[in-house]
Amino acid sequence: MLDLNAFHHLPQLDSLFDDIAREDAGLVVVAGLDARPHLENEAQASGRGVVFGILARKIFAAHPHTRAAIVSEHKDAQLRLSSRTRGRAKTFYPGGEEDFGTALGRAMERGYPLVFSEKFSRECIEPALQAAQRGRRIVTQMDTPLAGAWVVRELRNEIESDALLKQVRAVIAVQRMQTLCEDCKIRDGEFFRAGGCPKCGNTGRRGEISIFDVWRADARKNPLETPSVLSFETYAQELAQQGFLAREDVRDLNAAQLHRLFHLLTASERHALRATQSLRTEVLDLRTKAHTYEQQYYVSMALQQVGYKLLEVESVRELGEHIFRRAQDLCGADRAVLYLLHPDQTAELVALHGWDARWLNVRVSYEELFRSKDAGEGHLPFVGYPPGIPKRTADQEGAYVRAGLRVPLVAQREVVGAMLFHSTARASFTPGEAALLHALANAGAAAIQRADLIGNLRDKILQLEAAQAQIAQKERLERELELARTVQQNMLPHQFPLVAGARFYARNEPARQVGGDFYDVFLLDENRVGVVIADVSDKGMPAALFMALTRSLVRAEAQREVSPEKVLRRVHRLLLDLAEPTQFVTLFYGVLDITQRYLNFVRAGHDYPLLVRGDQVIILRGAGTMLGLLDESEVILQEQQIALQRGDRLVLYTDGMTDAINRAQAPFGRDQLEQAALKNFMLSLEKMGDALFNTVARHQGDAERFDDMTLLLVELK
Repeated sequence: MLDLNAFHHLPQLDSLFDDIAREDAGLVVVAGLDARPHLENEAQASGRGVVFGILARKIFAAHPHTRAAIVSEHKDAQLRLSSRTRGRAKTFYPGGEEDFGTALGRAMERGYPLVFSEKFSRECIEPALQAAQRGRRIVTQMDTPLAGAWVVRELRNEIESDALLKQVRAVIAVQRMQTLCEDCKIRDGEFFRAGGCPKCGNTGRRGEISIFDVWRADARKNPLETPSVLSFETYAQELAQQGFLAREDVRDLNAAQLHRLFHLLTASERHALRATQSLRTEVLDLRTKAHTYEQQYYVSMALQQVGYKLLEVESVRELGEHIFRRAQDLCGADRAVLYLLHPDQTAELVALHGWDARWLNVRVSYEELFRSKDAGEGHLPFVGYPPGIPKRTADQEGAYVRAGLRVPLVAQREVVGAMLFHSTARASFTPGEAALLHALANAGAAAIQRADLIGNLRDKILQLEAAQAQIAQKERLERELELARTVQQNMLPHQFPLVAGARFYARNEPARQVGGDFYDVFLLDENRVGVVIADVSDKGMPAALFMALTRSLVRAEAQREVSPEKVLRRVHRLLLDLAEPTQFVTLFYGVLDITQRYLNFVRAGHDYPLLVRGDQVIILRGAGTMLGLLDESEVILQEQQIALQRGDRLVLYTDGMTDAINRAQAPFGRDQLEQAALKNFMLSLEKMGDALFNTVARHQGDAERFDDMTLLLVELK
């Protein structure tokens, strides 16, 4: 995990951090600017979060038995703690409508003696100082460009209590400055000044370095009158004497800070103006869309009012009740029965009006309902009681059943049922009333038909939506895999460096569209070449991105360090900070010295490489664990060196080759790979590599491949 030794710093910073970490109560603030990418890179990140994490780990180490609360807005909190330390800490996140200040208050109410807050807004200041006054230790971050003493003044402006202000025990302010280019800086007395070269774009500056301002409380002085024990100016002056900063940059430090703040303010104003204009445009678009939707709603309502009301009902019984009510209102038909035919040529009473409900679901024969072959001839008078309902006397029924009309329900030229309308008030229905009842029945038949069609259509729509969802998901996966494949293929070198005395060959065959293997060959100087082969956990886009990250880190660290062991330890620390905690990589990294003819290498959990020399195979061993998963104290990386001879060939591979199985589930194995390497040693490098792949393919036959296969050959001419 990162500590102060991970980047250049002045020695006095270690003792100040240790003293601050040993304190038991009070408020400690780590101050610095957040990155503001939305402001067109007008303000760069100060590295405050990294410093906050380093201080937190020092505090945990200084208080090994103290329980702590961590308050964070994000699940990926900036504190990267060891497994043992995580057991002493409880993380609080704002939940629902809860803001950060409420979450911080909830954490302090639980009685934790040590509280880490990754944010320090104005509403948090007074509650945090009050908790510190009660003996708590509060460590927090503050988004500000101010130096330590000015942070104390800013806190005093937010509260009205000198007693609370005395609870501020330390402020560590951090900001970044551009460093002099190592290739073109010029000594000027005891200092250096900027030169100019192509590597720095003739600016004389390349890279950045952190400068610190540390303020400590003094019980004998007023906090507002206490200066910083280590100021930005002093810190920068010492870095300038060491050749990291230009003297004029240190001299103009305050002016440069004011210039940056001015640009930050103007950039914020521009961003606010653009945001306001964007909101106005969105409001106008929403109003336009709302007006359009309102017009569409009115049109839909008008069409719905014109359409058949009967199409709104969801069941046959509701359909019958609606028709019956309309028939009674318009024609005086106060009794009605709805029949539906079944495939067995029986008719069921499915809806009643004016009749006793106990006759529902009674079935009658087709002949009782249609007494002649006039089923499709339209409405006809019907004499007597409806079939299925026993005839009773008027005093039992409550009225005389007089006028009757039978209307067949015809859909798609097929009789699906019938309706019987009766009136107890009139002797017959007029032709107009009969036509209206017939129209209602026809609407009922159409509604029944449409209900059936709509039900089938709904089923089809659900099936179509499910199929479309599967297609969309498949297309998303294919796009992701294609993008991951592009990322991966762009990371793999297609041409190797032209090095006198060495030749290279590589081939990669992913098991799926995207694999997790990668290889790399790059120049370190005119005599040394870096050689890498690795196998990343996981598949798809996460593996491709993790592969790109690992490759970039190895290349970057290899330019700064000669030892492969030190390079991979730095890469491991960076992977712990940058990557997901479940991802890891096995990796072989070797530095080939062409002139001296030796290879320094580290095998970080990767398969044993083979060195083929004439008629023998030498296995390159050395203990090593995977990168990016274990704590730094658990990582084993053993650097080895082996002398090389002319004609030697180095065979680097991933486990996809040795683990390839045939239909009998037998793996290819390292022994067969060694035999194949010896057998094809006299071939050219390209033919030898192709022969090794062909040998694995013959062993595998038509069995399915489950893992990627990657091969990298190095020949010392």
